[in-house]
Formats: sequence, C-alpha cells, structure tokens
Amino acid sequence: MGWVPNNLSEVKNRRYLALELDTLSVMSFRVTSVPSSRLTSAYLGPFAADDADDIVALLFGNAVPNPMQTMCIRYRAEAIARQLDFMTECAAKLADEHQVYRSVLSPVRRVPMEILGEIFKLVVPSFLNSSDREMLGNLGSVCLGWRLATLSTPALWRGVILGPCICPDQGTVGAQRLHEEDYKKLVVWIGRSGGCPKGLIYSSVDLHCHCEDGSSCKAVHPLVTKFIKEGPTLDHLTLQLSGPSCFRNWLAAFGPGPGAPEPHPLEKLRSFSLEFVDDTPLWWNDGPDPSASVFNLLPSVPSLGVFLPLRDTAFEDEMDSLEWDWEGRRLIDVLGQCASLKTFTLDLARSEPFEDDDLSPPLELKSLSSFKLVKGGVRVLEFLRMPALVSLDLELNVDRRETEEISERLDRFLRASDLLASLTYLRICELTGGPGIVTLLLPPLSSLQHLVLDSSTACGYFFGQTGTCHRGGPPLRHFPALRHVELLNVKRSSLVLAHELQFFSRKGSAGKCALTISYAKEPKVSEAELQSRLKTVQAPGSQLSIQVVQPEDYDELRALTL
Repeated sequence: MGWVPNNLSEVKNRRYLALELDTLSVMSFRVTSVPSSRLTSAYLGPFAADDADDIVALLFGNAVPNPMQTMCIRYRAEAIARQLDFMTECAAKLADEHQVYRSVLSPVRRVPMEILGEIFKLVVPSFLNSSDREMLGNLGSVCLGWRLATLSTPALWRGVILGPCICPDQGTVGAQRLHEEDYKKLVVWIGRSGGCPKGLIYSSVDLHCHCEDGSSCKAVHPLVTKFIKEGPTLDHLTLQLSGPSCFRNWLAAFGPGPGAPEPHPLEKLRSFSLEFVDDTPLWWNDGPDPSASVFNLLPSVPSLGVFLPLRDTAFEDEMDSLEWDWEGRRLIDVLGQCASLKTFTLDLARSEPFEDDDLSPPLELKSLSSFKLVKGGVRVLEFLRMPALVSLDLELNVDRRETEEISERLDRFLRASDLLASLTYLRICELTGGPGIVTLLLPPLSSLQHLVLDSSTACGYFFGQTGTCHRGGPPLRHFPALRHVELLNVKRSSLVLAHELQFFSRKGSAGKCALTISYAKEPKVSEAELQSRLKTVQAPGSQLSIQVVQPEDYDELRALTL
C-alpha cells in the first residue's frame, strides 16, 4: 500500500525535507505543462509510489479523495503556495536591482551641467524667498553632479527676497549677532552669482507699519541697510513699504540722503522700484508742500518705478447713478464737465428743478448718443442740445395741459439739435389726453426706425391729418425708414387703431413696418372689497348696500324691444 504517515508531524517533517532538497531547482522553475508521468517524482516526491499513483489518478479524474489523500493534497498545495510567495519576493528584489542597474545606464547621467543649469533656471524663480532658497538647496543635495550644476549657474543666485526684521529689539547683542550671521550668509549666497546682475526685493508690508503715529518703523532692517552699504553692488532694488513715512525712515537709516557729497548707495543702482502695497487703508501723509514731498528723495537712477497705493473708489462698485436735490442749473453745470458722455439717464423723481425765468444758453453734449428721461417734464430739453443723439427715451410725468405742449416742445428740441435726419429710436411714455385720445404731432423723421408710445390713460393717438396722395407722384412719408411701431397699454375702445392704421399706411414707412399693440390691464374690484370699503366710510344709520352684477349689452336689449 506504500507509506502511510503515523501522525501529522511526520508528514510535515518529510515535506519540509523535500522542500529543502528542491530549493535550488525551484529557483530555475519554469511554468510549463507537466505530464502525468512526471507527477510522481516532480510533484509528489515525499509520497510512496502507490500513494503517488492514487493521487495522480485524483489529479486527472473526478474521484473523491479519502481523508488521508485530502490531507496530503492540502499540504502539497500549501507548499506550492509558499514556493510561489518565495519566488514572488525574489522577483521583486530582482526587479529593484534591475531598476538600479538600468538607472546607471540612463542618458540623464550624461546631460552636461550647463543643460542642467538651464533646466534649473526654468524651475527656480529669478528672486528667491526663504522657501525658494530651500528648494534650490534641495536641488543641490540630490547628488554631487546636481550640486556642481547649481554652483556653476550664476543666474540661480542673483536675486533674493527678504522680509522684515522680527527681532523684538534690534539693539540687543543677540539681535546684532543674528544679523551679522545672516549678513555673511547673504553675501556668500549673492557672491555665487558671479558677474550676473544682482537684485534685492525687500518687503516690510507684512507687519502693517504705522510709524506715522509715532511708533517704531517696521521698514528699517539692519541687515538690508548693511548689505546695501557694504555688500556686493546691486543692479536692482525693490522696496515694498506701507507708506511714505516708511520710505523716509528707511532712507534715514543710511545717513545723508541722495545729493550729499559722498555718493549715496542707492545712486549706484541701475534700477530702483518703490511700491506702496499695504492692503490696509492708510492716509497719504506726504504733506501739501511739493518741495518736501517724499518723491524728492527718490534716487537718480536710469530706471525708476513707483507704484502708488490703491486709492478708494469714489463710488461703490455697483453704483450706476448719482442722486442730488439741487435746484436750478446746477445739473447743467455738472454736465458741462462731461465732454465724453455718451449715455445719460436722468431721473427727476417727479420734480421740476429748473426755474421758469432761466434764460441761459443751452448746453451742447456733442458725444451723447442715448438720453433717457425718467419721471420728469420735457422742460429739461430746453437746456440741452444733443447733435449726436440716436436714441431718445422719455418717461414723462405730465398732466393734460403739459401733454398738449409736448408736440411743440419736442419739435423745437429735435430741430434745434438737428436730429430730423439722424434719430433712429423714439419712446414716449405716460402722455395724458382727453377724452382718451392723445394728440402727438411729430415732425418728419427720415431715419426713425422704432417708435414706442406707452400711455395707460390713452385709448388712441392722433398724429395729424392723413391727407391724400399727391397727384402724379408717391405720397410724402413722415417716417420712411420706420420698421416697428409699438402702442402699449392702450385702453380698450371700439375705435382702437382707427386713425393710427390710416396714418401709418399713408404717411408711415415706405417699406415693411410692423405695428404691435397691447391693452392695459383694467383694475377689477370684487364685491367683498367694495363691502369692506363701505364699512369704513358708512355713516351711522345709513342703509346703503352694494351688489356687483353681470354687464348687459344695451344695444342687444334695444334690438329685442323694437
């Protein structure tokens, strides 16, 4: 029957011995199909021949293994799994070693230092703050070749950004020692730039200096002062300060100002930039005397840049109009300063600010192309001339008497501004006529394309006599270019558009023209609301009542009774 293990430990011992003997062969294991004749020696070596034959039969059949065979096959499967794990670990180690050997053959190792330096110049900014300087140091720490590449590229070391001094007291021995050490490091750093133009950016705005109140100035930094006076010659210097007082105090730290017998360190610069970039609101305390201005302290350099602080806007960002309560011609005086005004909207808020006895000459707005009047009368047109106007929008606040004067006033304004041949858009709102008919006599407008009339109290418009066609020729057209007429919020009437259709067909556009009409919404009051009104006004003892009934067509009733 072959070998049968006495216990579980015997099976494990014999299995482990076979695994150790086959270790070397495992290293050269190749995944191939295994014939059944080799399974006895190659796969089932620790088992007896008879047992091995039984297991081989199980591997190539569908028979159910007995408990002993199940245990043997399970242990063999676990052994194969351990072999696979071992080989996987070996493969990973070999892959890492392979990557190392491949990296030795990488073309990057043969890149010249000059090209590496040019690549570093694209990565590193021109002016380095503390984090940028740390990044450059990390690049040089990768390997000896990269360090030599950084040291061999002077442009990487030419610019430095320094912040304000954060020492509690600059006069202490500890602070002076710290500044001396920082100065030596800065000189060594800038010295690596060789003959490249050197630059320094110093910014003290992070501390929000308020030296104009008498406190110590945050702009003065002993390290910066000493470096500019005693360090390598700089080509460019940028100062970012809070205000003019900081610049005065910063210059005072150098001693005599520019123009003194000895050359000032700033006069050696080829480029100087002064920036006031504090984001906190500060008063500009330069003083009214031009001779004492801070700008007189600027050095004489070939290239100078001055960036003034942000000024507060005169109006809020979303503000698009001005409001005032002036009387008389003060509005006209303001408009006289607006020579380039192109669009103007005037809201009079149902007031009449102009005096009747004002005989001043009208103001000419030469660039104005669009004018809109809101809640006002047309008297304002007597004080203005708009020769470039193409759009006139009048939202009026007039009564019936003033409506009767609209035609004459508007005609006078259009002719005085010479707009008969240039006005393309005309909108007039809230005219009041009686009884419900608004008379509007417009002059001939040869360029008018769009006419809008919007009056909730009008049931129609009278534009003048339609006349008859000229004998032997085409009719005279008031609006030959008219393409669209809008009559909005018209009151319902049986005579709606009776005159308008006749006028525009005979004296309107010579081409295609569309007429649009909309009816006004008539107010409807319910019986309950009327009852509520009655309760508020009904006298004691009154027996007045209200009832709402359906309308009746009296013409139809008369026809039935005849």
